[in-house]
Amino acid sequence: QRRPRPGPVGRVHDAPSPPVESVLGHAADLVLSRLSGVSDSLLATTAAGTARGGGRASGATRSALSSNVSALVAVLVSQLRVLSRSYPSSDALSGAVDAMLGRCADALSGPGDGGGSLKSLVLLFGALTCGGDFSKKDKLRTMVVVCNKILSTELSFPSGIKKDSKQACRSIFQYAKWGSLSLILPMIRESDPSGELLSLVEDTYQSIVKDAKTSVDATPVVALPPLFSCAVEAGEFLASLENPKSPLLSSLESISTTLFAVLKEDTSSSDWTNALNTTCDLMFKTSVLQEEYRSSYLDGSGPMPAKRAFDTLIRMGGDSKPYIVKACVSRISVAWLGPVSGEVGLSAIPYRDDIVRLLLFKEPRFEESASHQSVTEKPDALPEATHQSSVTRAFVMSFFSKLPAVGDLSNTVLVELVQYVIKRVLDLACLQPAKGKAFISKSLLSECFPLEVLAMLTSWVSPGGSDEYARITRSWQALCLLSRFVTEDIAQQVADKAFSALSNNLHGEIRYFMEVFLIQSTRIHPDVFGTRLIEDIQKPSLTLQQVSSLLIIGGNLTIGRYSCDFFRSSKDVRMKGFLVGALPWLSSTQGFSRAIAQLLCHSLIPQVVDVSVELDRDEGNQLKDESVLRSVYTFLEENSDMSRLRKKQEDFFQTYDVDSVTTLGGLLSIPVGDGEEANPEHKIDAIKECLAETYDEAHVEDAPVWKQMEDLLINADCNQALGEEENEGIEDEAQLVNFQRKILPIDALDLALRSISEQHLHNAAGKQKQKLVVCATLVDKVPNLAGLARTCEIFSASTLVMPNVQIRKQDDFKSISASADGWIDLEEVKEGDLLGWLHQKKSEGYSIVGLEQTASSKCLTRMKFSEKTVLLLGKEKEGIPIEFLSAVDQCIEIPQLGIIRSLNVHVSGAITVWEYTKQQLKGRKNKIGTR
Repeated sequence: QRRPRPGPVGRVHDAPSPPVESVLGHAADLVLSRLSGVSDSLLATTAAGTARGGGRASGATRSALSSNVSALVAVLVSQLRVLSRSYPSSDALSGAVDAMLGRCADALSGPGDGGGSLKSLVLLFGALTCGGDFSKKDKLRTMVVVCNKILSTELSFPSGIKKDSKQACRSIFQYAKWGSLSLILPMIRESDPSGELLSLVEDTYQSIVKDAKTSVDATPVVALPPLFSCAVEAGEFLASLENPKSPLLSSLESISTTLFAVLKEDTSSSDWTNALNTTCDLMFKTSVLQEEYRSSYLDGSGPMPAKRAFDTLIRMGGDSKPYIVKACVSRISVAWLGPVSGEVGLSAIPYRDDIVRLLLFKEPRFEESASHQSVTEKPDALPEATHQSSVTRAFVMSFFSKLPAVGDLSNTVLVELVQYVIKRVLDLACLQPAKGKAFISKSLLSECFPLEVLAMLTSWVSPGGSDEYARITRSWQALCLLSRFVTEDIAQQVADKAFSALSNNLHGEIRYFMEVFLIQSTRIHPDVFGTRLIEDIQKPSLTLQQVSSLLIIGGNLTIGRYSCDFFRSSKDVRMKGFLVGALPWLSSTQGFSRAIAQLLCHSLIPQVVDVSVELDRDEGNQLKDESVLRSVYTFLEENSDMSRLRKKQEDFFQTYDVDSVTTLGGLLSIPVGDGEEANPEHKIDAIKECLAETYDEAHVEDAPVWKQMEDLLINADCNQALGEEENEGIEDEAQLVNFQRKILPIDALDLALRSISEQHLHNAAGKQKQKLVVCATLVDKVPNLAGLARTCEIFSASTLVMPNVQIRKQDDFKSISASADGWIDLEEVKEGDLLGWLHQKKSEGYSIVGLEQTASSKCLTRMKFSEKTVLLLGKEKEGIPIEFLSAVDQCIEIPQLGIIRSLNVHVSGAITVWEYTKQQLKGRKNKIGTR
């Protein structure tokens, strides 16, 4: 008797009882006879008429009949598989199957006997599916011979057979052929061939590679998985040979062609993702990439199957199937490292332009129910905090983080890979946006990059502001990680570009990473970066953003957390040089740059002079240099406003954790904002908030009495507007009257002055105007401007700013605005004058709020509006250009629940104006309740 065999779950099963054995034997015979009958019936069909119907037909040789017959064979084969797995210890079943396997193997006669070979091949496939095994004697040679017979078998047909029947025969022939081979090949590998047999096996596998490449189009869909398995099995075997007869890369080139033909053909298969992962595992082996670099890349000729597979997968993934890109990059990034004993990173050089692209790649959002999406999980190799939009680039960043230090890295890898990537990414990060344009246009990119690189950089992004924001942010993040590879050879080039880029109009979040990169680079190369820092801070033509960044960088390196000896050497000449550049900014017109200069100079002056010495004057009654510095220090030390600022920001130059942000874990752990981009707290934002608090503290008692009275009048009316009791929150009804009498007799007021004030502070309905300015300079459509005018009048905004006030005379404006322009203040500001106007409003105490979708935009429902607010609206399609975003204190966006990307600018403005109004009404009510 046959020994009991383990079942499908690993248990050992006893042989079935004799009655069951009898049934199993008959069942196997029945299924096998039905398989035999399929081929017999097709070959015997010569009557007229063809089958019609649906079915999947992707190749020219596929028809409805082919699909139906192939499906029938698949059902019969699955029935045999169920029998085998359910009764693995059945002697009757295994005996019948083994006997059938031997007869069919002998019956395969190669070219010639087409009909008999088809029947034998189908039965062979059935027997192998049911667990049939070859005889123990010379088993390996027998399996090789059977494989060669299968490969050499050809079909021939009797005269008069229908065309559809021929096609159906070809389909089941291909199914049985590749199904049989997919079951025999693993048994051959498990036999561990050697010597003469190894050579025979290699020849067989090479034949399979060639045959598979030409058979994809003729293979029915149901047979594509076994064909795919054969190609993979052949590739794994050939890649394991130390000295293959044929070049490995040529073989893999043919195999990859087959694999991708199957992947593109069989996209509906539930096992498609497994096939994708299998393809990546085969093509992106360390040994394959090394051979590709040595044999093809260096010589400039020869096949590069791994590179070709990589390019194909990236194209397949595009911008809508990130799981394909993720599967590809997760494997190839490991293979790029190479063996531990070899030159680490060498095989990544052919992919360096792709690496630049992948460092900026951002996974698009997709529906959770989308096909194949949910199977990809975040690998354990990445930091736990990695955001889902950064998984792909995190694999590439992980590759760079695992490269050894500069001293241990080969010069070839350092120069041709790492520093090449640094220069490319830096070029992209430092591009100056075209004037008046949102970030960087494609035309500007085309002036700086060749066409193939331009296509690479722009294929995953659209020309919108948020995409450019993501690209620039990720560029500087990558540079932070790569900063340790900046050597003396490229330090000056990098310093010149990076410091020049500080003059670009960029968001605070981007500037944060720029500053981190420059701080770290200065620590590594102080002679180059430190010298450039001192030169730049002394230039008189710096932008406010630029000088703020320079002061932050310099403060960290001179008096802050990363203070270095470079600035203290040469008898403090460098420290003084930096101080000379910082001092003029104590009188800056911009509050945050002035505040940073104050914090810096207060700590820097004692490093240069002894501030404990009393002020001294020379005979000419002129202060000496050191006395001037002491005088400045004394003022900064004793002034109450500056003292408040210092107390709130005493650790201003200690908070940047540069050592963390220049590592993989540190970069990927930074919190992500609503736009799925890193959202670190930039020091400019912190100083702005601190300045506002300091100002409020300093002027809390300075409001004139008439202003206090006006607040009470407004707050008393607020409850009525909210539908509440008129004087809720006021303890005594006479409190307001008593307050008026206490301050000033009402009849002593200058009524003429009151009348003028009312004209400015109240609308036509007598209601108090809100301190809201709606800026529509960038809006050019008359209906939108008219609608905004009507909205501003209804909610009592103080002013509507327009690009041309003469628009109010147009009939369509009058019709839509319902004469609102006659009741509100209109102001004309051209686009060319807008930036200066915004800065003027900021100096008047207004907060500039931009209605724009950016990575740092705050949701409207979470926005707390200042009382004095300028609402900046963007252009209908382009939004707010970056040159104006630089003057915006906060961008906001309206939450959306539908699929349309944006609202009409008038509708967006109206929603925002109402949210502002609602907050102001509630704020006034709360003030009454707290007094």
